[in-house]
Amino acid sequence: MYFLSLHVDGHCSLAKSTEDNQSKIIISSIYNIFNGHNSLLAYSVGSTIMDNHSIDFKEIHFFKGKHANMFTGTKAGHEVMQSIFETGGIPMYPFVAMNGGESYFIIHMSRESMMNNISIIEKHNKVKSYDYIKIDSGDGIMDISRHLNREINLFDLTDTERKVIQEAMSAGYLDWPRSISLDELAERFATSKPTVLFHIRNAERKILSCFISK
Repeated sequence: MYFLSLHVDGHCSLAKSTEDNQSKIIISSIYNIFNGHNSLLAYSVGSTIMDNHSIDFKEIHFFKGKHANMFTGTKAGHEVMQSIFETGGIPMYPFVAMNGGESYFIIHMSRESMMNNISIIEKHNKVKSYDYIKIDSGDGIMDISRHLNREINLFDLTDTERKVIQEAMSAGYLDWPRSISLDELAERFATSKPTVLFHIRNAERKILSCFISK
């Protein structure tokens, strides 16, 4: 079994709408329905770029949210989804559009079907890069799925909570023994220890709530 990560230069509205800005679109479901059109459900994070979204949509519906704007509809595809199903691939969501490109994640049962999938996509799209790994266990699939859904699991975090928990993790505050003290972490954010600890605990609670039911 192979996990394929493939990135294309986007020429559809989803990719174009993320050019030269900090926004991203997280596609949690998309499938081919008829005449090269796809039905999808996605989230726009960091921007309300409705006009750009709707360029190649047959229909589109928006639902504003606190952390992201959800939208669903039917749009013209560019052969990626069709090629996945034609070659026996299994899409692993979410897909992501950002920085003017799109990233797809696909499981294939054989290297031959995977390479065939890449070849078909290259006929209709400019492939920026691709990489793949061989997976030998169900645990490997679970780890990949957990990583791919990371952005969705962090939706509830404020910008400050996200920055603090990411710095705490990368600097080693969450390690044991700790590589950095709470004093040093507070200095990096030019704030007090109680404030930093407040943001860390809020972030931890929100992240854990995604995986632990009350």
